[in-house]
Amino acid sequence: MNKKKNIVWWPAVVNKNHIDKYGGYNYFQYSKKTWEYWCKRNNCLFVEFTEPIEEDLIRYRVNWQKILFVFDELDKRDIEYDQICLVDSSFMARWDMPNFFEMTDRKFTACRDMDNMRWIYDSIQGYKDLFGGFELDMSKYVNSGFMIFNEEHKQLITNFKQFYIDNIDEFIRLQDVAVKKGNEQTPMNYWLQTNNVDLNIDLPLPFKLTHLQRKELFSYNWQLDEDKTPFFIKYGYNYSFNGIPKNDRTNLMKQTWDLIKKNYTFDNNELILNSVNHKDTFKNATSRKFKSDLFEFFNNKKYKKMKALELGACHGDTTRIFAEIFQKVYAVDRSEDNVNRIKKKCKDVNNVEASVMDVTNDVWSFPEVDVVFVDASHDYPQVAMDIDRVINYFDNPILIFDDYGNPNNKNIRNSIDLKINEGKIKINTFIGEDVGYKTKSGWKMADKEGIICNVI
Repeated sequence: MNKKKNIVWWPAVVNKNHIDKYGGYNYFQYSKKTWEYWCKRNNCLFVEFTEPIEEDLIRYRVNWQKILFVFDELDKRDIEYDQICLVDSSFMARWDMPNFFEMTDRKFTACRDMDNMRWIYDSIQGYKDLFGGFELDMSKYVNSGFMIFNEEHKQLITNFKQFYIDNIDEFIRLQDVAVKKGNEQTPMNYWLQTNNVDLNIDLPLPFKLTHLQRKELFSYNWQLDEDKTPFFIKYGYNYSFNGIPKNDRTNLMKQTWDLIKKNYTFDNNELILNSVNHKDTFKNATSRKFKSDLFEFFNNKKYKKMKALELGACHGDTTRIFAEIFQKVYAVDRSEDNVNRIKKKCKDVNNVEASVMDVTNDVWSFPEVDVVFVDASHDYPQVAMDIDRVINYFDNPILIFDDYGNPNNKNIRNSIDLKINEGKIKINTFIGEDVGYKTKSGWKMADKEGIICNVI
């Protein structure tokens, strides 16, 4: 007997009579990968519905079977359940989507559907007589591709199943001849409203983004040249690839998966790396490899007890990495806007102290730290002066430098080499991207991106 959990009920039945529909059913795999991950992350049970209960897929379309037989199938499989989320296989779940099961108030929960009002109106009018002329409230019309319910709604669904069976011929006539739209969605809406079901239709919009192309959600902020993330990925949690030319669905879902698949990981370091900017998308950031090398270099419990200082923290992308590595992180930048960005980026941790400071002109009053990322000024001789100041102010700190291999500004490399030649510091290791790496700005690395040094 399975432990009682929240269930994601995922219908993905291949109709062999329509094998070419939607360009085939290859899009299933991309939806499945996202929902399996989301379930594991939120301690939910992912349950596939891949074999039809009724083989006659004309009289019992998959759209109908997914809701009519959900409780029957869970009982048959001996699965105990708390809440059930029915989600169509045309949906993809964002990796960090909040747990919507905690937002239902244990009501029948669904999302308003107002994307195609003419389609909705026509289907409502088409099914009206079957429900005794009931006046359906369009403002409460919901999408049946994403619904959450629980055992209290079992009888409701059981009765709905019987109503369908009792009127199956009329349903088929309406679907195939008279109305040709709505399938189970509009009848389900009639059933919910005629039975006065207490609905929760207040889930925020990101939990059900549909008709992406109609809303221009495949676009991105062209004004922000460093960020070409499509709107639906950037701002949505649950993406529906409906209303799209049928043969394009698989291709679009594959492209989406290829774009976001790196986020579906349980490695904490990778999750952190996925949450910040890198040099390939933001010119003032360090590269992903630079940050990954920091994780690797400081991969020892002793560093968890250390404190770090970042001089010139910019938007806080590397700061967030330091927050995972060290006990305490002090991040300073001369821009108040940047400091606000740092605080926002590190809001999920409590060991970062960010403040506005001009490293060159302000009086230093830092507590003792063990590691210093020197990344404020990029001018000579100021870089060399910053190094000397760090060496003299702190007790034998580990030094980290960026832009060692930047061919457009050799001040950093020359300053580091100067201090090495003076016998004040020595190279521990190089980190980051190598020679030839192309940055967001278009230039290529002339040497290693970064360097870690020790004080002699």
